[in-house]
Amino acid sequence: MARLSFLTPEWLAAKAAIASDHEIGQELGVDGASIRYHRRKHGIPSFTELTGQMKVKDSWEPRRRGVHTRASSDNLLVDYFDNVDTPEKAYWIGVLATDGCVSENSRISLSQVVADGVLVDHFATAVGAQMFLKTRTVENQGFLGKDKTKIQRVVRFTSKQMGSALAREGITQRKTKTLALSPCSSRYPQGYLRGCLDGDGSVGKINFHFSSGSESWIDEARDLIAGETGKSLAKYRRISSSTGREVFVLQGVRGDKAVLDWIYSDAGGPARLERKYKRYLDYWVNKVSSYWKDKVGARALVEALPAGLASASIR
Repeated sequence: MARLSFLTPEWLAAKAAIASDHEIGQELGVDGASIRYHRRKHGIPSFTELTGQMKVKDSWEPRRRGVHTRASSDNLLVDYFDNVDTPEKAYWIGVLATDGCVSENSRISLSQVVADGVLVDHFATAVGAQMFLKTRTVENQGFLGKDKTKIQRVVRFTSKQMGSALAREGITQRKTKTLALSPCSSRYPQGYLRGCLDGDGSVGKINFHFSSGSESWIDEARDLIAGETGKSLAKYRRISSSTGREVFVLQGVRGDKAVLDWIYSDAGGPARLERKYKRYLDYWVNKVSSYWKDKVGARALVEALPAGLASASIR
């Protein structure tokens, strides 16, 4: 460790407020680790700790911490979820809760098959992450041994600030089995549940459903919907054909149309996946309730539906 006895703590503190350890080291002809040692020895915070920014090597330009490029630093709205104060923000919380991912290093990602890629595009636009949008081909072997190739629309970026805000809404790493209703669901239940429906739900011809690997989320969503609409949706469980994992499903049938009417009402805000909204209009609004015979009924209460019905809805 280089000895820098000629430096005073006051000088080092003033320098650390405007420069990184590496910059100071270059100025003095020593390694940045030596500067870091003396800074910590005297309890002096780093440039990043003081400003929330980082210095990019070579150019030493300041950039907001947790972002990749100058463009993302300028455009990414890392504080978007700091205050979930609109139905649209609650909608995106619902989408991320059911179909998004936050890794341990605050890497946030959302993906959809290309047919619903507009959902990913709209989310990226909302948070200023358009530069991270990609289309990719995914090849994997399903649980039943069937090879599948999917084309996905993906957005993936890193933000510690946004990751912390999402954690406050219950969206954390490895949330599949532990997910609970987000706090914003009590303020904007329609926007939140519409996001959940668009993220990992289904609007079919004779039924609609929410799905989750977390049974507690399903139970809480069932109670929320019952409290708001007076309708108690059916709950059942099934095994995913693609992953082999247990999935819990909350399903409504023709008699539960009031739930969809409530979720898609104007009070819930404008954010929605148009494909599913069109199915709601086509099969639940523009057709009389007796047009499609209800073939499900009470059989969906606790166990999986017969194979023919389990896949009847189109996501």
